[in-house]
Amino acid sequence: MELGLAPLLLLCFFLSISSAEFSANVGVNYGQLGNNLPTPPQSVKLIQKLKAKRIKLYDATPKILETLRNTDIEVCIMVPNDLINNFSSNQTLANQWVHLPFYPQTLIRYLLVGNEILSSWQDKFVYPNLVPAMRKMKLALKTHRITKVKVGTPSATNVLDSIAFPPSNGTFQSDISSSVIKPMLKFLSKTKSFFFVDVYTFFPWASNPTRIDLDYALFASTKVRHTDPVTGLTYHNLFDQMVDTLIFAMKRLGYPDIPIWIAETGWPSAGD
Repeated sequence: MELGLAPLLLLCFFLSISSAEFSANVGVNYGQLGNNLPTPPQSVKLIQKLKAKRIKLYDATPKILETLRNTDIEVCIMVPNDLINNFSSNQTLANQWVHLPFYPQTLIRYLLVGNEILSSWQDKFVYPNLVPAMRKMKLALKTHRITKVKVGTPSATNVLDSIAFPPSNGTFQSDISSSVIKPMLKFLSKTKSFFFVDVYTFFPWASNPTRIDLDYALFASTKVRHTDPVTGLTYHNLFDQMVDTLIFAMKRLGYPDIPIWIAETGWPSAGD
């Protein structure tokens, strides 16, 4: 989901699965879809005023990366979906793209290959090329002796078969579980990267408002709680339930210790 800077979303919550630690390092998703958007210098000043320490860009716009030079803001940049197929089979092209402008003065720390590519049926032909493209980008970084940038890809929670209770039943969609997700988890584990995920409690609530309590979806519930009969864990909000469903799905594929990175979250403030 790419929007202008105004609808600020929470970026980069770090969850360590093995120790259940939660580090609230808040950041901003910086999209360029919209009109009357502030200029890059104006946007960066706003981000600094908010004391956000991380920013996610939906491309590698040179003007924005230049504006972020010599700041203490860590940057996450994204490879557009339409380049994944090309990068998956062309190391030279990947090497050229990874010649990151303004690095290391601009603190580029994360390189995301595509955006929710596994949630688009229109892009289904790209699925087999996602992990090969991630490998090519990692090798390109190594070629340029860039060692502090991690490679990942953001996924929506609909890569899961269901987020229905209980979380301990969590599994990935059958059509991508073995063919895409498992090789991706292997890559993330080997490179000590993160599983980047966009978690919006709004969507499951909006699709089933009679069964999901609104306060439970908004972290505001004082009475609604659900206990997983397998683990004994009690959930007080939908967000934790969704994240744990992902954790159990990864564990089911043999990767229980990959840290989760919340790349996007939020709630609509207007619209239908």
